Amino acid sequence: MAARRNVLETMEDCELIKRYRLNREGIKLVVELVRDAMTSPTNRNNSISPEIKCLATLRYLATGKMQLYNADDLGISQPFIRFPLDNQQLHRIKANFMAIAGMPGVVGAIDGTHIKIIAPSKDEDVFVNRKKVHSINTQIVFDATFNILDVVAKWPGSTHDSRILMESGLRHEWLSLQDVALDTSQSTTGSTVKV
Repeated sequence: MAARRNVLETMEDCELIKRYRLNREGIKLVVELVRDAMTSPTNRNNSISPEIKCLATLRYLATGKMQLYNADDLGISQPFIRFPLDNQQLHRIKANFMAIAGMPGVVGAIDGTHIKIIAPSKDEDVFVNRKKVHSINTQIVFDATFNILDVVAKWPGSTHDSRILMESGLRHEWLSLQDVALDTSQSTTGSTVKV
């Protein structure tokens, strides 16, 4: 695990505002307002401090991105949620899908799901999904043993699954690192991706 960094000590106010939309004093004020609710009851499992939790939340709210930015800025990440890109892992995943379903060449199952939210005050209409419910459309990829490999949870409910896939970092990684074209087609159960 990477060492956690205290950006409140290492970054200037202008950089904090750029990344977190608040200066040092604003961040400290937010931390104090939520400290009791954010403090872990024990130090087991190398618990994350209220300061780091607040910074991670502020970074997400400022950018809509979570894993990479929080790992870079704060030294925190969730290494159990990452899409494998090395050939050995990919071959293992393909073999597992072949064994359970007879599907050759599959490296992940992908679909979108809607997470219900309270109607936001800004751009409320774009968060209404096709079932007339306010939501975040979340893309999830998992392997044959149900391990989550990738999550994108930033799109308003009105966004179609195919757009989320087309603009996802995962698709761009595949295109740049593997030089593989993705063929997407819509089905009744979600998007099918052939690699």
